[in-house]
Amino acid sequence: MSGPAIRRLRKAIREPYWLLLLGMLVVGVVLGIWLARKQTDTAPAYFGMAWEGDPDDTRSMLMGLLGLQVTVLTVVLSLNAPVIQSAANQYSPRLVPIYLKSAPLRRAIPLFALSTGYILAAVRELGVIPDAGVQPRPVLSGAFMLTLGALFFLVFCMVRTFRFMRVERVLGLVQDLIVSATERRIQARLKRLPLDPAAPLALPADATALGAPTSGYLAEVDLRRLALRARKWGVRARICITVGEYVDKEEVIGWVAADGGGPVDAHAIRDLSDTLLITAAREPGSDPALGLRILVDVANRALSSSANDPYTARQALQQVRSVMRRLAGLPLGDWNVVDPDGRARVSVAATRLRDFLFLAVDGPLHYGMGNPEVLEEVLQIALTVGLAARDAEDRAAAHALLARVLAEANAHGAQERDRFHRLLIEADRVQATFQGGRRTTVERARAHWLPD
Repeated sequence: MSGPAIRRLRKAIREPYWLLLLGMLVVGVVLGIWLARKQTDTAPAYFGMAWEGDPDDTRSMLMGLLGLQVTVLTVVLSLNAPVIQSAANQYSPRLVPIYLKSAPLRRAIPLFALSTGYILAAVRELGVIPDAGVQPRPVLSGAFMLTLGALFFLVFCMVRTFRFMRVERVLGLVQDLIVSATERRIQARLKRLPLDPAAPLALPADATALGAPTSGYLAEVDLRRLALRARKWGVRARICITVGEYVDKEEVIGWVAADGGGPVDAHAIRDLSDTLLITAAREPGSDPALGLRILVDVANRALSSSANDPYTARQALQQVRSVMRRLAGLPLGDWNVVDPDGRARVSVAATRLRDFLFLAVDGPLHYGMGNPEVLEEVLQIALTVGLAARDAEDRAAAHALLARVLAEANAHGAQERDRFHRLLIEADRVQATFQGGRRTTVERARAHWLPD
């Protein structure tokens, strides 16, 4: 089985929604066939005697229930479309796949798959059994109960759907995806790998180019398999683009060199490129930069002249601050897998913390330079990065951001001192913290939960 096929299988296992639908459909078919063959009812229990009728009447009733289900589900799906369109227009079009994946309506659809399989199987079975005249039909009573259960649960899910119109819920979904991309996938991929950021991989000038197998976005690099295959073929490889970048088919995305020099076998090139996952669209679940960009999109749109909603922008920046704190705990920068001798076997370019910082604040600073609320939250981002950064250049980027905000605040402070008074005080406090001055209680607590 090829690498892409294995990855698709793994994805289906990790996200078994379609398997759940198929399982519910099969269960419905089995129940429908079993109850369609039952034509007696000697135990009325809580719901009374089963519905009586001949096979033709029963099939007509079942098809009527199926038509009701299809009609209701169609109306509900049409009502969900404006919610998706509103999220795309108001916040970011990149939220659409996130909503489709997290919408409460997805939880109700498996029940409709169950009842649909039940009804279709029962209709088919009633058409082939001998005509027994008017008999109790438990299959019809079961269809009523399944349909009512699916409809009630659908109403419950629709009520929960309106929560997705709240910006806090939208921002929380994006942050959860970023956490998934960082802590559950990237850290899991790098765990127990011999990484050494201080061991760069220098390839000779005659290294062989590694081309992209297809066009799309680099979604993932299986670093463990890449290192194993590089050792197997006796080569050293460097992937020079970061996750999330777009590549064209056969575009150079890396370089490979044999340990002993000379040309690299074409089979080795194909084997190495098979460890790269290239998709038609970027996924925030594997690309934290995309999730961060969605949060920034929300802030930028809120600061536009048409929206003029600085508080929503501040809420988005608060989520950005939380994301930056989590990103600071990752092994950012190039991922260099070394051999026992300490030499790098493979190297993959990765986004640095200062790159994430630039992505996070450049847009909000451009659109919200005159707004003290936005500038104050950017200060908090600078403080978080400055305290959490492990690299001197990342700390320097945080200090530069502080200087930029402070210059902007001073430029407006003389004219609008009251509006910027709190911001100037906050900027002085952040600057004192960076210079090793006395920390407040909040800053001491924040330094405690920042990663070592």
